[in-house]
Amino acid sequence: MSLDQYPASSQSDGRHKIAFVPYGADVNPLSVATLKADTTKNVTYSFTPDGFAHAVTQATVEDKRYTGEQDLSRPGKTTETLEVKYVDSEDPNSAAQTFPKDTAGWFVRRKVIPNATDWTKDQLVDVISVIAGVQRPDAPAENGVDTTTQGMYITAPTQYRQKLVV
Repeated sequence: MSLDQYPASSQSDGRHKIAFVPYGADVNPLSVATLKADTTKNVTYSFTPDGFAHAVTQATVEDKRYTGEQDLSRPGKTTETLEVKYVDSEDPNSAAQTFPKDTAGWFVRRKVIPNATDWTKDQLVDVISVIAGVQRPDAPAENGVDTTTQGMYITAPTQYRQKLVV
């Protein structure tokens, strides 16, 4: 009897790309043209290693039964959160300058493909719709850089594994 095949893994180092697309009339965050526009900011390397903390949790709906020996359950609503932490910078293309309080837009996140690879049709991305909360400067760290932490409020269901279009 042979062992099951191991699925191929994907290295994360250098293989994530995150862009921020500001809201606007007739703006499609899945459009390659939008992702290459001057208004879109590639912010991947503004973030600290733990700086794009996107989490999804799911509630449990209890399904208890009269005299039942086991409690049953069903999947409930999901809750998504996103907190970002980035290097403080005066660079106009940095996250620090891109996310003033109440800025609305989409994060477009691509995985697996090298960061240096440009956006192209049919690449798979996640699109997270957000409004920026207040920027909270972090305490200084010895031998460190200044950073800022900021809550992002998710305003629409996240679109997972969507194909980019022209």
